[in-house]
Amino acid sequence: MVTPKRILPSTISSLLTRCPPCRHLSTTAAELARQHASTKTTSRSASSRITSKKSTSTKITPKTASYNSNITPKTASSNSKTTTKPKPGPDQPPPPALSYLPPPSNDPHQRALPAPRPLDDTLSRATAIFTAKPAAFLYCSSRFLEIPPNTHTPEVCLLGRSNTGKSTLINALAGAASHRAGHLHPRQARALGLAITSRIAGSTRSLNAYGFGVPGREQRLAALQRAKEVKDGLERELGGIGTRSKRRALSGRKEAPPMHRLIMVDMPGYGLGSEADWGKEIKKYLGRREMLRGAVVLVDAVAGVKDADRMVLEILRDAEVKTAVVLTKVDKLARDAQAGKAQSRVDEVCLSVWEELRRIERGSLTWLEESEKGWQHEIWATSAGDPDAYGEGVGVVGARWAICRMAGLVEDSRVLKPSQPAQPIQKIVSFDDIQRMVASAERKAKKSPGKVFF
Repeated sequence: MVTPKRILPSTISSLLTRCPPCRHLSTTAAELARQHASTKTTSRSASSRITSKKSTSTKITPKTASYNSNITPKTASSNSKTTTKPKPGPDQPPPPALSYLPPPSNDPHQRALPAPRPLDDTLSRATAIFTAKPAAFLYCSSRFLEIPPNTHTPEVCLLGRSNTGKSTLINALAGAASHRAGHLHPRQARALGLAITSRIAGSTRSLNAYGFGVPGREQRLAALQRAKEVKDGLERELGGIGTRSKRRALSGRKEAPPMHRLIMVDMPGYGLGSEADWGKEIKKYLGRREMLRGAVVLVDAVAGVKDADRMVLEILRDAEVKTAVVLTKVDKLARDAQAGKAQSRVDEVCLSVWEELRRIERGSLTWLEESEKGWQHEIWATSAGDPDAYGEGVGVVGARWAICRMAGLVEDSRVLKPSQPAQPIQKIVSFDDIQRMVASAERKAKKSPGKVFF
């Protein structure tokens, strides 16, 4: 079989041009030939560009990394609402840090007073600790003995009733969109450093730890010094035992170097849907954890203080753990048509929290208001699901700052003294002046018996 030769488009064009009856087709054929030639040239250049890109390509970020940002993935429909963070303008004020202080005892109104806002540089420093580096899931454990040792990284734990918003606040602190964690597989969420959220109460059933920030120089030096002390102490204990036995004993006491600036521990929720032995392991953690710097108790702003919250505050008092209170779901109060009613509800919840804290304080001599191992009277109001002008949850910036202050990472230079109510000026009258006033009134009464002059 003879293979026919390939006929080029230029040959077809020349043949059609020579034929007089087909002149009306010659132009079309010529154009087709030119288009074919140009398409062939374009495909060659495109293939060469693709080849060059493949040769100089770098590592491509997996698609799952898009869940760690606040930008909606491209696979979402065009009708879905994007969550891109808006860029603040130069004249736009910084995000508010909402917190309240108790009123003075002689204040007749007894309303929660807005606390002064922390300095902008300290707020930025606290935000950088949580957002400069992606959050990392460290471990989950249902028993205290299974928790990895930690002697160099400060820890702060989150406690609250079931479905009060602990996992949602963890994601908001990291700057991630919390609603996406509910649509991910638990392994995917943990790989991205997200806490698993769910509408079902009691979804968190273990102690989950998350790492934030980059360890500082002092933290690394302290870890090296600690490792040296452990090694020297082990050598003194073992004495003349062989080197292999020493290495085995040292591997059991060896601790990993610090990888984060702060560790947040998400505790299992207590109350509805919680485990029966919740209190045993939590008490062990609160009483024995060396690097625990404080606890944050989340209180639902709508439900208020419950009996389970009182129980947890008493446990923190007995363990002498520094405690701060954060209100969650404040956006549900703000949705009320009457703004004054929402503010009155916030005042009511804050006053009830202060009342309970002072009542619980009577059972201890060290767990006192604003003490080193006591409770902080400043209450922070948050709404992780209600974004502000910066795309952050309302009050999340202040919650970051409060946690970093509790861990000793930022300093508080504010003067937290609530304003005293104005007292009426009273003039002091001497006894001699009173006698003169009485005598004058008596003289005037004799002259005009029907009038009263005193």
